Amino acid sequence: MSELQAMQAQLQQLQDLEEIRSLRHRYAYLANIVDGQPGDPEEFARLFAEDGTLDLGMGLATGRAEIVAMMKSATTQWVCAMHYMLNPVIELQGQVAKGKVSGLFAFTTRSNPSPIWLSNIYSDSYVRTGEGWKFQSVAIKTTFVDPAFQRAYAELLK
Repeated sequence: MSELQAMQAQLQQLQDLEEIRSLRHRYAYLANIVDGQPGDPEEFARLFAEDGTLDLGMGLATGRAEIVAMMKSATTQWVCAMHYMLNPVIELQGQVAKGKVSGLFAFTTRSNPSPIWLSNIYSDSYVRTGEGWKFQSVAIKTTFVDPAFQRAYAELLK
């Protein structure tokens, strides 16, 4: 490999990493709820490959239509939901990649304006598509949760 080819490969790797980080940030913004208004669930679903999967710990959604439905059902009780994505670790493997990201979240309801806190670790897989990098899968492991969150989602967490 020539020096120019090595530099081009390194530049491509940096571009891929930045596109994946941006994908994760778009996920957070589209999952936010501000003044009772959730993000666009269709746009959120387009962050995923056509056959992508989303496991929020409340069932598995496969494909964009199921992801849209899951996001609509998961956003009904909050006035505010802010998603913070921290410490991304991304491993590129050609046309696919794997990642881990820590998440910290604050939620409020009409009856309780005090934040309800939650922390997760995301295990992501990514795939390069004709539309750019997309999530192939997102799976969440909860690390700590405010009991108020568990009460709010009691039916879905069974």
